[in-house]
Amino acid sequence: MHSGIRLYNNRIKIMNDMKNITLLILSLMALACFSSCNDEGEENAIPQYSFFKPYLEWGSSKTQIASKMADCVVLLDTDNTLCYQSEGETIAYAFKNGKLNTVVVIPERALPLDEILLAFNGYTLLGEYDNMVYLNEQSNTIAEIEDSNGFYTISWSQYGLDMANAVDLGLSVKWADVNLDMGYDDYAALTPENIQDDMTRYFNGLIGWGDPTGIKKSEIGSDYPKASSISGTIYDVAKVKWGGKWRVATQNEFQELISACIWTWEERNGYYGYKVIGPNGNSIFLPTTGYRIGFSWYSSDKGYYWTGTMRPGTSPYPYVLNFDKENKGLNTSSVSGLAYPFKHFGCAIRPVQDLSLIHI
Repeated sequence: MHSGIRLYNNRIKIMNDMKNITLLILSLMALACFSSCNDEGEENAIPQYSFFKPYLEWGSSKTQIASKMADCVVLLDTDNTLCYQSEGETIAYAFKNGKLNTVVVIPERALPLDEILLAFNGYTLLGEYDNMVYLNEQSNTIAEIEDSNGFYTISWSQYGLDMANAVDLGLSVKWADVNLDMGYDDYAALTPENIQDDMTRYFNGLIGWGDPTGIKKSEIGSDYPKASSISGTIYDVAKVKWGGKWRVATQNEFQELISACIWTWEERNGYYGYKVIGPNGNSIFLPTTGYRIGFSWYSSDKGYYWTGTMRPGTSPYPYVLNFDKENKGLNTSSVSGLAYPFKHFGCAIRPVQDLSLIHI
């Protein structure tokens, strides 16, 4: 079904942005001897260039950042990156569509973790996976502390705002017009029929249940949360990656989508899925996705979409929407092959917004 999918390098994902910029800075540090910022006028300066307070005004232009960092040594200046030495720290600013969305800071010396954590007052710890990941909803910021044998690098990124359109189908919630995809790039709001054009990017959108980072590939069930529901919680990857208004849909909301809408199987630009028409005539498109186990992809001609609801009792299986051309439904009965995925399986996410949270 997906012979048209091409395996080629995708645009850099947001967490990869952080790591790639970090590697770039470390390379620069190995090749150059840096000077400190000019301390003139320090008595009137706001300490925004210190390690704990990098300039984090999301959406700023390169010109605005350059103005804020005018007293610092420029290490790199490209179309999408500005890199400085500032008060002994190395700071890189990365831009998407000309707007600031990622900042990476490398301190000049090893700092104790307790001291670093002072920078994260007001943040919520999402989890300690390979690195520590923090969220600040008020500033739309997700942060990562990376430990390299006791030497810490800190990265801040803007999590997505306006990543998709919220479509009113005449139901109890509004549905996103695209799947959650971990790309965070210019194509986040592509039309649904084009999402699958890049297998690598689409594969990264198959996420373990309750993984707020969206990047875990662990096949160990205990690495995922024990919760009856993750929708709207700190384990909700849609809430974390797209912002506070978005969340993973619940079992009941998916059941409403199934029972109250008209589902029509169709092809769009060589990719298959269901056009779902709501009671008011508006529609969304749910493409087939396949599912992921570790780093392997299966059943690309079927759709697997997580709900945020765990099956009752001691079952390790969350509710999931399964479909192919002949069948559709939640995994209350065996449909479409994989009826009961484990939490560590990667399935797609189609976020929703509560009607009461929509501001016009």
